[in-house]
Amino acid sequence: MAARHHAASMAACAALVSSFAWGQAAVPPRLSATVETHATGVFLNQAGDVLTARHAIDHCQDILVVKDGRVAQASLRAVSNERDLAVLGTDLTPYLSATFPEQPQGATGSVGVFAEAYSVLQRMPQRASVLSNALTVPGGEGLNLISGVKPGTSGSAVLRGDGLVAGVVVERVARGPGATVGMLSRASGAVAMQGPSQVRAVSAEQIKQFLRDNGIPFSQSDLPQLAPNQAPAARAATLAVGILCG
Repeated sequence: MAARHHAASMAACAALVSSFAWGQAAVPPRLSATVETHATGVFLNQAGDVLTARHAIDHCQDILVVKDGRVAQASLRAVSNERDLAVLGTDLTPYLSATFPEQPQGATGSVGVFAEAYSVLQRMPQRASVLSNALTVPGGEGLNLISGVKPGTSGSAVLRGDGLVAGVVVERVARGPGATVGMLSRASGAVAMQGPSQVRAVSAEQIKQFLRDNGIPFSQSDLPQLAPNQAPAARAATLAVGILCG
């Protein structure tokens, strides 16, 4: 059943890519919520720029983005091979865009955060009550999470409890000697990993420097974006964009 569902999703994506490539559909069909997108992105600004993981779109001949069923063609605006980040230009108008912390967060213990794939968010029941689904891992370099997210989550925002974007998911990393990585994008091909692992995200500070270097506008603040006990999951669903690779 899962294999048939995945094949149907891929066929639907291929049909959309074909319609854009040949210019036969001025208004493309709306995408069903059952279609699994290859990766995820997050709105950066009101111009419709979208931040995602570079590896998710690295081999795409065509890049499409989807929001609430609407599909649009995207163009590559900026890329960082070192950070595994990319910014896509789109003609989508976001209801809400990301806000990054203005000041680096001091060292703390493990805290609850939220990160999830666009496709999962579209079908998540009672997301207005989901406060977290992952834990940060203190110590080490960068932003690491204990999380069960699956392929399709590459490019997802990591939201703190106050609604600020702490980072963006890029890969799953095995813990221990001989550690390997597993990209969390369907487009890149997921690597089956055995044993304990962590999810690695690019931190907000690294993202902001990348955006500054490329002249991409973004917002930052240390003011909470959510009231106490408001769900980051609901905010994540508003910020998130699906990525399709042709």
